[in-house]
Amino acid sequence: MFEIINTLTENDIKEEFVAIGSCIDGEGNAYHSVLIIRYKGESFQFHYTGNPSIGILFENTVYSSCFHKITDTINPRLIPAFIAMCKRVMKTATPRYGYFYSGEYYDNSGNHFSDKEVGETMTCAGFCINILKGFLENDYIYYQDWTSESHPTEGYLDFYCSKYSIDKDKIAESHRRISPIELLCSGFFSNLPIRKVQIDCKIDEVQDYLKNY
Repeated sequence: MFEIINTLTENDIKEEFVAIGSCIDGEGNAYHSVLIIRYKGESFQFHYTGNPSIGILFENTVYSSCFHKITDTINPRLIPAFIAMCKRVMKTATPRYGYFYSGEYYDNSGNHFSDKEVGETMTCAGFCINILKGFLENDYIYYQDWTSESHPTEGYLDFYCSKYSIDKDKIAESHRRISPIELLCSGFFSNLPIRKVQIDCKIDEVQDYLKNY
């Protein structure tokens, strides 16, 4: 059995776990990051939708297009504490969608900490990283391996700064994209922080599997 499985239709090797999940489109491309929690016979999906009218969801339903890889960074005995943290974040978090990450995190009380001008700005993958870093009290991913070139959309930074009246020089260093497929592949590693070169060595294998599933 491949270590990445369909969350809804397949049984994993463990009965209780926290996993890195991703929703897959009809062509097998990962487009949305989620955290999957399996506890006491139930599966939960925790994620930042990116939609300001919906925000963050903690659901006991899972998308049929979701695939996951268990992360060995979280001991199953700590799942109740992890769930409690997720629910506290639900009450306090007010993320704004944007392609930025510079080591921010949510703590166990649900508070967001950032020493960068960009503040509580993130993608769906960045939200998962914020959660994992806060719970593990350690950088989950060595985010410095990703530069602004990881999000090559022309004019994005200028557009974002203009929209929110932000000085570009103050947030340019935070501009990067860690993609859903990259985050999914991070689940194969447990020594923190996980490096981009490690993730890169799994991407082709995982993409081929998902496209041919």
